[in-house]
Amino acid sequence: MTKLKPIWLLLCALFVSLGIFAQQAGTTGTNFLEFPASAHVAALGGHEVSYMGSDPMFSYSNPASLSVNAHNRLHINYAVYMVGTGYGSVLYATKLSEKDLFAGSVQFAQYGSMNGYDESGNPTGNFSVFDMALNATYARVLNKYFTVGVTFKPVLSTYENYTFFSMGADLGIQFTDTTHLVSAGLSLRNFGGRVAGPKDIHMVSPWMPMNLSIGISKRFSKAPFCLNLTFQNLQKWNYNVATNTGEVKTISAGEAFARKIILGLDVVPKSEKYWISLAYNFDRGFALANPYVFSLSGLTGGFGVKIKMVELGAAVAFYHTAAVTAHFSVALDINQCLNK
Repeated sequence: MTKLKPIWLLLCALFVSLGIFAQQAGTTGTNFLEFPASAHVAALGGHEVSYMGSDPMFSYSNPASLSVNAHNRLHINYAVYMVGTGYGSVLYATKLSEKDLFAGSVQFAQYGSMNGYDESGNPTGNFSVFDMALNATYARVLNKYFTVGVTFKPVLSTYENYTFFSMGADLGIQFTDTTHLVSAGLSLRNFGGRVAGPKDIHMVSPWMPMNLSIGISKRFSKAPFCLNLTFQNLQKWNYNVATNTGEVKTISAGEAFARKIILGLDVVPKSEKYWISLAYNFDRGFALANPYVFSLSGLTGGFGVKIKMVELGAAVAFYHTAAVTAHFSVALDINQCLNK
């Protein structure tokens, strides 16, 4: 019997996972897993599965994006959302061999202090809400073109006196043609759901916010530009939209298709001494725009610069007219520190 190669096994796993969870994915308490992991990721629309470069933070979107050039890299990221709320991540990446790559990280979101009340309206004191995920990512270079990757992520969520524990995984494949400077990626994120927690809480789905995405990136040999096209949430095609009259309507097929698209422009020289990025996420633009006030919802942009062994990055994401998010990142090349 002919043995299946790892890439075909991973493809089978992706589509079997899609068939199992396509009808079950919904609003979930682990939506923080979809938050952009760093300033560079946020600047490119929040979800880039075909990234061409050495930044290991893109492994949050596609675990196969881990690069051997990210050996001994430490990344610290934080985003300021609204007063008292924010989210961030800490990641360390290394190579186990010339073909085996690993990254360990922590992803968290904190929502500040809230006032608690019982069913009669009596105050019960302040409480906090916090989410945290531990990620272990492994990627394997199969040959000069293909890399596969997987991330395992236990998630802990605490809401007042309630604690939930979930388990999930990300799967990814990346194709890179260095001759023609083209890369393509396919990833399935957040395959999993709740495994422990209160049984009487039904406000949110027990499933993680699954996201099946495919993307392509194209660099140019004589210019430091990279064009990125990503199609996200391919498992979701039915959108119900609430109107001002309280009615629920289904959007058109054209808008449903447009919501899949993220367009990004990355300016990165071969030396990777700096980056400048701009992107538009159509799903955010449609979902969060204010029809009565001009807004930049869906638009993101940022820049980063490498100074010796340290890289600093910043980005701004326009999610809503009332919620502009600032992302900040610091990356440290430990190899250069050790060589000093």
